[in-house]
Amino acid sequence: MIRAVIFDYGNVISLPQTGDYTIGLEKLTGVPSNIFRAVYDEERYDFDRGDINGATMYIRLLTKHGYYEQAANLPLMHKLARLDMKSWRPYSQEVTDWGLSLQKQGYKLGILSNMPIEFLDHYKKEIPLFEAADYACFSCNVHLIKPDPAIYRKVLEGLTVKPEEAVFFDDIRENIDTAIQIGIHGCLWQNLEQGKKAWKNLVTQF
Repeated sequence: MIRAVIFDYGNVISLPQTGDYTIGLEKLTGVPSNIFRAVYDEERYDFDRGDINGATMYIRLLTKHGYYEQAANLPLMHKLARLDMKSWRPYSQEVTDWGLSLQKQGYKLGILSNMPIEFLDHYKKEIPLFEAADYACFSCNVHLIKPDPAIYRKVLEGLTVKPEEAVFFDDIRENIDTAIQIGIHGCLWQNLEQGKKAWKNLVTQF
């Protein structure tokens, strides 16, 4: 029996980024935008895990690529981090409404997201599903990141459900694969319509 639905934030609850915010960072710093895009592969995990702040993340990135003058400008580094966080702020009202409707139907509502503390500090209260969740598990708070199985167990414990009682939506295949490995019904998110169909199939089946 399905008892809980768990959502990722980025590109599931959040709207897809329609612009490239790194172009703005390039204009501010003179550093090519492709260097900023590399932050997701090179430095983001420590930021999401809560081990470093956003300014430190960009200092590391720019120092690694030889942009020492920009990296030494601490107010600029903080500004880059703020612009980064702001680019993820817009959320889908349609996904929000659906998630809240499932909660009203009696399903537990969970959030499982790789999320830096600076985003939560600025925007947590503005994201309705964060505030409504029966349990929200953010990487920065537990110092774990997906796809570490331990963070999935944290959200299950917080919701007091078994793996087979939960459905998890995420837009990254690796994260879904881990969910499935530990017994959660993992669904790779493409869009709301597809997500609703996957949910209906699972609820009917289980």
